[in-house]
Amino acid sequence: MRKKMLLLALALTAAASLSIQRAEAAGGYSCPQCVTYADGSRCCVSCWCNSSGFPIACTDNYCPPPGGIN
Repeated sequence: MRKKMLLLALALTAAASLSIQRAEAAGGYSCPQCVTYADGSRCCVSCWCNSSGFPIACTDNYCPPPGGIN
């Protein structure tokens, strides 16, 4: 009986841990990262930030350097 209770407690702890991790992962938001050039134009890259505002994933797109690519 004690082994079954211990196993049940471990299973419930693992399930709760997984649900907490999923909730944290879902707590992010879209946060485009933009560059403003001297002529006033802007280039933005789509990113996903965590709840602290730190970018955790961005697209493979990038903004060219000022003056374009030579």
